[in-house]
Amino acid sequence: MTQVGPALRVAVRRLWRARRLPDGTALARGARIGVLHLNNERLVALHVDGLGPMAIGLELRRLLFASLRALAAAVAAGPFADVRAFVATTIFHERLQRLGFVPEPRAPAWARLHAAYQRALLASLHPAGALRLRRLAYQEARRVWLSREALLARYGPEADVSRVADGA
Repeated sequence: MTQVGPALRVAVRRLWRARRLPDGTALARGARIGVLHLNNERLVALHVDGLGPMAIGLELRRLLFASLRALAAAVAAGPFADVRAFVATTIFHERLQRLGFVPEPRAPAWARLHAAYQRALLASLHPAGALRLRRLAYQEARRVWLSREALLARYGPEADVSRVADGA
């Protein structure tokens, strides 16, 4: 797994079968995709710095934008030059649409089980622990996709930075 920017880690895999992403991008069987994971240690450190919830949210947003820009640079000319798309599985699928990710239209059979795992992981990492779980209503995990083209258009060197900063 490769660290990309301050908040993301990427593992490159090959697709087992051809698929069409929710945005219409066609991926052939064997295409290389990047599987995105958050750097949990870095995110836990945000809580240690004594920041309030609003400051933590803004800092997380800043770290995600920095990581997506670093990922776009690595795709444009770097170790991920042949990666066709990026995928993450998350309970925050609705929030990630603002960053350009497109969720799969239907939840898979394992969506509730994976959501329970992610909520438990959040509770183990968050200083409030299990109290955090009570406030989370996210009952379903979904895969979210970001094609290479969408990544470069939003976060690449030619991207309109003002649009990205506004979360559009």
